[in-house]
Formats: sequence, structure tokens, C-alpha cells
Amino acid sequence: MEQVRLTPAGQFLAKYPHELSGGQRQRVSFARALAARPSVLLADEPVSMLDVSIRLEMLALLDDLRQRFRLAMLYITHDIASARYFADEVLVMYAGEIVERGPAEEVTQSPAHPYTQLLVASAPDPDNLGSALRGSGRRQGPASSRPQQQGGAAAQGCPFNPRCPFADDRCRRENPALMQVSATRGAACWHLDAAAPELVSAPRGGGDTTTR
Repeated sequence: MEQVRLTPAGQFLAKYPHELSGGQRQRVSFARALAARPSVLLADEPVSMLDVSIRLEMLALLDDLRQRFRLAMLYITHDIASARYFADEVLVMYAGEIVERGPAEEVTQSPAHPYTQLLVASAPDPDNLGSALRGSGRRQGPASSRPQQQGGAAAQGCPFNPRCPFADDRCRRENPALMQVSATRGAACWHLDAAAPELVSAPRGGGDTTTR
């Protein structure tokens, strides 16, 4: 209990869940996970149910626990702003497929895949994450320039093609593999030269995967 900063521990040990705040209940969950002495911790939306005012505090606690106990942590979230704060490496998934991966700061500050650009541009972030994207008409394309189709992912081809402003016939026929953008970055898009010209001068082919 002290490791997750519920002190003095005796004040909390006899309490029922309804007698604790949301943040305190989440700290108890962290403590229960640590009691098994794990080497890997799966954190699936660990702060999504908490008030915004204490989310950063909980993320800071998770990061402290990760470093203190030398934990590998898989952090799953829809909040790309918190992923930027917390993660070393980000893997962006759409319809169950990885569409981009790379160092958290690079992916969130200069996203290559149109879906990542959409996520970043719509992220409410105190540090104004994505402000440059919101100010760019080209980068607003994924959110507004193409009519959104019902049903989410495409039945074939690139799963994001129904929502992508760069989609063409090839995108509707073939699903791109994760292609290397740099030594630490990869994205699955046939039109990286159009989506992220500052990162690539020409589309990468051959289905190369990223290296870490």
C-alpha cells in the first residue's frame, strides 16, 4: 500500500471499495498487480475512468513503479497524448493492424500515417499537441476532406482507405505492409510521400519492417 502511496496503510486496509475514491481504488489495483511480483505489466486504459485532474498523477505513479521495479509495461490507450507522456515506443493500431510505430516523441510530433495524423490533430493536450497539424489544411484531410463511410475498416485493401484522403485503387486492392520510414520509424501506407513528405521523399516499397 505504501508503494502505491496509500499512507498510512492502516487507514485503508479495512475499507470497502465504495469507501475509496476512484484514484484510491486504482492505486489498490496497482498494488494487487504488484503483489504477484511481475516482470511485465499489462496496463489497459489504466486512467481512462479517472478525473482529468488526477490522470497525470496516476501516470507518474505508474512510471515510478515501472522504474523502481524494473518492469516492462504494455500501455494500451485511446489517448495518444498520454501515450506521448508515458511510453518509450508507440505502436498505433487501426482495425487490429499496426499502421505506425516508432519512438513516442517522434510519432506524436511528426506522425507519418494518415490515421496517426488524425489522432494527433484531434488530441486535447495541455502542451497543445498537434497544434501544427491543426493549422495545416493538408493534415486536416483525414478528418474532413473525404466522406466517412459506415462500418469502420475496409473489407479489403488498406483498412483505413474508406477514411483516407490519399486512398486510390491500389489502397482499395492491397493492404500495405509496415514500411521503413527511418531507422526507428515504420508506417503502413502506400502514399507516405504525400502523407508525410517531410519524412520521406518517395514511397518505400518491399514491405520492409522497422528496426528498433
